[in-house]
Amino acid sequence: MKIQTDLYSSLIRIRDYKESDLSFLTDMWLDKENGKYLSDPTREYVDEKFQKALDTLGESQSGYYLVIELTDTGERVGSCCMFPDETGRIYDIGYCIHKKFWRQGYGSEVLSLMLDWMKMRGAEKVTAEVAVDNVPSNLLLCKFGFAVEKKTMFRKYHMDSCFDSYIYGKELVSEYHSN
Repeated sequence: MKIQTDLYSSLIRIRDYKESDLSFLTDMWLDKENGKYLSDPTREYVDEKFQKALDTLGESQSGYYLVIELTDTGERVGSCCMFPDETGRIYDIGYCIHKKFWRQGYGSEVLSLMLDWMKMRGAEKVTAEVAVDNVPSNLLLCKFGFAVEKKTMFRKYHMDSCFDSYIYGKELVSEYHSN
């Protein structure tokens, strides 16, 4: 799926994924530190099935895979994704900022742009799963009014690493959508 029109703030631009982004994304997602709280495996656990999923990101019909760049230089700083349910009213989201850019406010910019985009399309609710130990991401979601709906756990793909996690939810009020 494609958002078609880039999302902008004064700091960042969010755009559709391109094949040329794959190396940057896998270097970030599969890194032991940067991808610690992702369900993606570290590089040594990538198998043929997982690699095929990576190689076909741009063809996804189930969600939006997006790249985050600095507005002024175009340097890539991270990724985000949005997965609508079949009605388009509930979205599940994810985001990852490259460790080189941690604690600089990019997560807030990304979340703000994604929420605005989803509201304009009539979304009514957004969910996100975050590892309990991922304190910065938990704080970010709380800052934006997300609330814990349940506690669960996830396992990194083909690895023994398990994380307790929270499923967060946020009801959206949209001036663009009437019931």
